[in-house]
Amino acid sequence: MPASPTSTSSSALSASLSLVVLQVVSRLFSFALNQLLLRSTSPHAFGVATIQLDTLIATVLFFVREGLRGAVARAGTGDDKTKAEAAALRRQTLLIPTLLTPAALLACAGFYAFSSPSTSAAPPPPQWSSTILLYSLSVLIELVSEPLYLETLAAWQTLTTKRVKVEGFAIFVKAVATLAAVRFVVPDESDALLAFGIGQLAYSLTIWIGLYRITRNLGSSSSPSWRMILPRRQTPSGRYFDQAILETGWALTKQSVIKQLLTEGDKLAVGKFGSEAEMGGYAVALNYGSLIARVVFQPLEESSRLYFSSLAAAAASSSSTTDAIRDTKTPSAASSSSDDPLPAPPPLSALAPCASYLRLVLLLQTHLALIFTLLAPSFTTPLLHLLLGPKWSRTSTAPLILRAYAYSLPFMGMNGITEAFFQAVASPRWIQRGAAWMVLCAGAFAATCWVAVQVGGMGAKGLIVANCVNMGLRTAFSTYFMVRYFSNALARADPIAPRGDAKEEESHRRRDQISAIRHILNWRQWTPSLLTLSTFFLGGYACRRSETRWTARVMRPAAALSRWDEVAESARHLGLGAGVGLLCLVSIALSHRREILLVLERRRATTHAKQE
Repeated sequence: MPASPTSTSSSALSASLSLVVLQVVSRLFSFALNQLLLRSTSPHAFGVATIQLDTLIATVLFFVREGLRGAVARAGTGDDKTKAEAAALRRQTLLIPTLLTPAALLACAGFYAFSSPSTSAAPPPPQWSSTILLYSLSVLIELVSEPLYLETLAAWQTLTTKRVKVEGFAIFVKAVATLAAVRFVVPDESDALLAFGIGQLAYSLTIWIGLYRITRNLGSSSSPSWRMILPRRQTPSGRYFDQAILETGWALTKQSVIKQLLTEGDKLAVGKFGSEAEMGGYAVALNYGSLIARVVFQPLEESSRLYFSSLAAAAASSSSTTDAIRDTKTPSAASSSSDDPLPAPPPLSALAPCASYLRLVLLLQTHLALIFTLLAPSFTTPLLHLLLGPKWSRTSTAPLILRAYAYSLPFMGMNGITEAFFQAVASPRWIQRGAAWMVLCAGAFAATCWVAVQVGGMGAKGLIVANCVNMGLRTAFSTYFMVRYFSNALARADPIAPRGDAKEEESHRRRDQISAIRHILNWRQWTPSLLTLSTFFLGGYACRRSETRWTARVMRPAAALSRWDEVAESARHLGLGAGVGLLCLVSIALSHRREILLVLERRRATTHAKQE
């Protein structure tokens, strides 16, 4: 039996919270280790490993497995009474990423044959071949373990927290292994690139072992079988794989090709056209700037995609009844929908909690946008100065890139949530339209890159501007789909003309539900209040004034302050930021005090009911 909408929404919220908490803990450990790593390795090695090699492995794995992940999340675990043939087809479908391992390794070999760490005629860095071999071995291990990962996606309500614990521990192991290799294995700093390959291999091994431990006791008949790695034709259908999962996965994969190129476009551009020094500065800026994306945006986007995918299952279970009602009410709507096929909407009982969840995450994103645009840019340079010293804050491009990256975070957050909804519920026809729109986004990204970098001379900052244009266009398309989806769902859920007291009461109830959903999705419900906006704008002005004072006293060579005086000035500046942040939180709490009190009352009632 499928989970109820309320329990599914609660699972999504709890999954989001657990994902964020686990990411914070794991990232704090890896962040501390990365500080030691940055001080122990050269900017050249760090830039090549972060910009080129990490992009290589992320792109190869993304193309091979990302589409199937989305399709499996939509399909779920299936009915316990699934026939033997369907279970076998699903089991063999989970093995597809493993079967594609030769293609992934061929891509790694092609990268080694045709790429170079820079555009100069200089030879590749030391240990280049050995590092590529370690990264290729890491790809092999991750694709072998991918069927286990897909099994955790199918049972996301129970296994998400365990899987994220494994991933968090793997990130920690990667940082420890890389640092240990730099200190004890690599003979010279010039060979530091090899340490990153060792760390990546340790990460993949940890993922494999951890996924095996959390899936070995599932006992599901649909789990992948390692005794039969080659798929066999199933009778009576004569198929090798689950057709529905395969079609959805292929549609998502085609869209993902351009999406991944756009996502990694800035790194690809820096790796191809940037110097080694620029790669190092850009890598450091991304290492700090993407911390928020990895800690907050990534788990929120992942749990949201899993929750929204449950809408597809709810829609499938009620589509026949909904279509019958729609056809008796508005025959023209049925014919028009064939020309513009939106996915079948779920029942109102599932649509209402979905709208509430969507409003909640959009409200969070709009408030985070105020933090990233009005407060965070004033603290990028002081934080780099404290963490990495004057070498990075005064002589590299990292502070300017990190400031620009802070302005791009709102685009990243909104794009992640809206695309999570689109990829979770869109029909194959709409996924094809999304792929076509991605081509337009790619053209806009390339054009903006040329204007900002070549004409405007903005350098790496121009790449971030181009990425914002790209994400803005993608968000616009996903938002357009969301509006169409909910408009269609509410129109098809409009109650039939009442006939009798019972039907009239049901009609009024459905109209009340529709009105409530429309109210929830109104833009005023997920945007900051006037009090919050005023507080953030005034706080941002105060932070800018404080940053100007800090720059005049610390960053100018004529200042020549002692290290202790620099720390004291930075502490004053950061203290002001903490006070402003506290005032902004108070303004948010005052603006949403009724909702907060209602949530607290519900929680107290739930706790009291459990005690009884």
